[in-house]
Amino acid sequence: MSFILILRRIIRHASVCLALAALVGLSACSTIKVAYNNSDDVMYWWLDSYADLQDHQKQFTREALVDLQRWHRQQQLPEYVALLKRLQTLMPQEITPAQVCAVTEEMKTSFVTLLRYVEPANAKLASQLKPEQLRSIRQRFDKTNKTWREDWLEPSVEERLRYRTKQATNRLEDFYGRLDKPQRDALHMWLSESSFDPALSYAERERRQADSLQTFQRMTQEGSAPAPALLRGLTERTLNSPNERYRLYNRALWNENCEGFAKFHNSTTPAQRQRLVEALRGYERDLKALMAPR
Repeated sequence: MSFILILRRIIRHASVCLALAALVGLSACSTIKVAYNNSDDVMYWWLDSYADLQDHQKQFTREALVDLQRWHRQQQLPEYVALLKRLQTLMPQEITPAQVCAVTEEMKTSFVTLLRYVEPANAKLASQLKPEQLRSIRQRFDKTNKTWREDWLEPSVEERLRYRTKQATNRLEDFYGRLDKPQRDALHMWLSESSFDPALSYAERERRQADSLQTFQRMTQEGSAPAPALLRGLTERTLNSPNERYRLYNRALWNENCEGFAKFHNSTTPAQRQRLVEALRGYERDLKALMAPR
């Protein structure tokens, strides 16, 4: 479901600024303005829930998040508006897997640009973490991993497929409206043939978490001078896993989803595509309104 996830991610980027590779947000048009204008507070509390920010870290983090929101409003919201405009032209037609992948790659590039911008502040904060804060992050990882396992590893294959199908159906109907039975059946078939491997995905999740904690620890030990380079290395390993098997799997899944979404979109009716265009136009209006400073 990479294409619809990217559309939702545009909206999520607009509703809550990102830091430390976090994606938090809301999908309803009516909530975007309120959420975005309060995104610095939302992200502050999210970071605090992981690192239990202390003393001067609190003020530094708040100032960094206000700056991030200002930059994001000026630099990235116009990019999202331009993309939404292009999609409104593209979506009434049949599309190819290559076109789907081009959009997802564009949003990935935008996300990397955001990570690069926030890198200096992240490096400064991470180099100041105390041992008890690293333990707090580890505990938070453990808590989120428990939820992930409950959703993806513990259910049977049939239960997991039902869960994925329900998620995908809800996401698609947010944009296209009600899916008919043949479309639901085709969606179920697409997901049943997916190469999604929850065990491999979970192993990569744990690798990234261990890598993050080890890198943060090195940053606290070696000080602020090498911190940016250490954080840049962590970002690179997160975006491009050192595990070749996972890289190949992730690329195959990415391409598979581009092909699957293109095939699904091409099965939709003119009325469904028009509903999608109208939804995109509504999000475009909301993002334009957000581009004006508070």
